[in-house]
Amino acid sequence: MQWDGSTRSGCRDGDPPARGWLRGVLALVSCTAGVVWHPATGWAQWAAADPRQYVVADALFLQRNNAAVDRALVVDATAPDVPLVTGADPQSVIGTGARLLYGEYDTDGLGWEAGYLGVWGMDANTTVGSAGGTLQAAGDLGFTSAGLSAGTLASVSTATQLNSAEFNLLFHSFDGGFDRSSRFPWQRCDWYAGGQWDWLLGFRWAGLEDAATLGIVPVGAPGPSTYSVQASSNLFAAQIGARGRWNWQRWAADFTAKVGPAGTSLRQSQTFFDQLAPADPFRSPRASTDGDMGMIAEINLGGIYRITDAWGLRFGYDLLWLTGVALAEDQFDLSGNVEPQAGTAIATVGSVFFQGAHLGLEARW
Repeated sequence: MQWDGSTRSGCRDGDPPARGWLRGVLALVSCTAGVVWHPATGWAQWAAADPRQYVVADALFLQRNNAAVDRALVVDATAPDVPLVTGADPQSVIGTGARLLYGEYDTDGLGWEAGYLGVWGMDANTTVGSAGGTLQAAGDLGFTSAGLSAGTLASVSTATQLNSAEFNLLFHSFDGGFDRSSRFPWQRCDWYAGGQWDWLLGFRWAGLEDAATLGIVPVGAPGPSTYSVQASSNLFAAQIGARGRWNWQRWAADFTAKVGPAGTSLRQSQTFFDQLAPADPFRSPRASTDGDMGMIAEINLGGIYRITDAWGLRFGYDLLWLTGVALAEDQFDLSGNVEPQAGTAIATVGSVFFQGAHLGLEARW
């Protein structure tokens, strides 16, 4: 069935568009108040349909919050107890990414879906300067590493990317749309085209790659000495979730919530580069691994504008929360220790939020 704007717009023939919108608002208010209001010309029903397959393709615009431990990373040698840059200072730019989802179910409402989500380019940087060349790394590290002291410029930069894949079993129900006898006010409005509720049960993997670099330019050096950390967190979760969708003629709204406890596999590695002694870094490269428990949780709120019976334009808000991860800023070892165990501990209790918007397309048939 193709949409006919002349009969399904909510306007009488000859009505200006503004009046049609006003009639729609009045209908919504009346129906949600539990009053059945049926204009003389009526709202033509967009035929209720329960498509068996769907594809979603969204562009994502998410920003990572910085939930790193708020400890000093850069100080001034004249006041070493006063932090100039902390681990929580760098705030990332908005990263871009994509979400792809395909699902299907049979006439009994049993089905499956598989999806992918990725976000990249969430970079951040905080920089401070000192004309007197008194900047240094915090803790004992700034007093024992010549390359990370007596600096005119210091910075802490981070880079984050996220990838996730999931597979869920689907248990689907459909309410059938307009029903004058329904106990729900919106179902008694003849412009309501039906809704659905899905229960989800499945498996999800999330991979968080996080990098951080502490850089200090010593007086007279051509560039910065650096202390760099790479942290990798893989989360494997058994998740449950629910999704609701409500359709009105050309418009629809949806809500999805998923959560699952996760086992984690964590790794971190770190290296030093000294501008004053390139062949003799303060510490040799170090790496270590660990495992723990965490969680993956996600909430999506969105609207859909139906372009045709099958295709729709999607937009909305997304929130993703990971716990039990290794954040790169938390792995800096600011002690003056050069022994083999220095820089090998892993902080495993980090958490991170990603939030922002999505814009995309869906097809349902």
